[in-house]
Amino acid sequence: MIITLDGKVAIVTGSASGIGRGIARGLALSGASVAIADVNIEAARRTAEALRQETQGRFLPVYVDVTRKADVEQMVETVVRELGGVDILVNSAGIAPSYPLVEFPEDAWDRTIAINLKGYFLCAQAVVKQMLKRGRGGNIINISSKTGVRGSADHSAYNATKWGEIGMTQGWARELAKYNIRVNAILPGNVLYESGIWNQSYIEARARELGIKPEEVPAYYIKQVPLKRECRVEDIANLVVFLVSDKASYLTGYSHLVDGGQEMR
Repeated sequence: MIITLDGKVAIVTGSASGIGRGIARGLALSGASVAIADVNIEAARRTAEALRQETQGRFLPVYVDVTRKADVEQMVETVVRELGGVDILVNSAGIAPSYPLVEFPEDAWDRTIAINLKGYFLCAQAVVKQMLKRGRGGNIINISSKTGVRGSADHSAYNATKWGEIGMTQGWARELAKYNIRVNAILPGNVLYESGIWNQSYIEARARELGIKPEEVPAYYIKQVPLKRECRVEDIANLVVFLVSDKASYLTGYSHLVDGGQEMR
């Protein structure tokens, strides 16, 4: 099955690195023009240039702090001006601070809610306004997590936001269907080697929680997966490309696990 996104314009937040970068790459390989939207504009520029050389695609690095309404609106205006519109939004920017409940800092809670929930809301709001003006429909993909269906210890704020993103996905899907704007969520499994979340400090926190050595953490999580491997950014990107294509024109409001069967019900 060949999927082409020629002529489509996508914004991927948090795409200077990690999962967002992989999604941007996948969209470009299918023909979309992609805005590399990130709070780290220098990293966004480097990523855009590297992906441009690799894929021969069209990339636009653009600054955005997703927690600031003015920044988000400016990002969308820039993309519309430079690339001609917005057909696809992938909400991917996110953080996952790890603390036990009784030690969880209030500022870490507030920042997680601001990025992972408010950020998704502000980006969707600004993009949908443009989609309605154009009258051509569109697609929104919210990157949630398998934590959105089973909470993780030491992740009070992350749990709340990932469950919340699924709720926003369903509500927006119902609200926007009449405008031919489809909204879906993707719930990745453990992206152990390419995600910004699985850094060394995060791995060490998981090791302390599990009572194992940090170097044993990847094998511990892979053992829980029926397909016996970690989730890769390509696995997520492939599903994004499918969901925003015409091949998935009857899919909206769903939460799609990409976890090798780990959370099957």
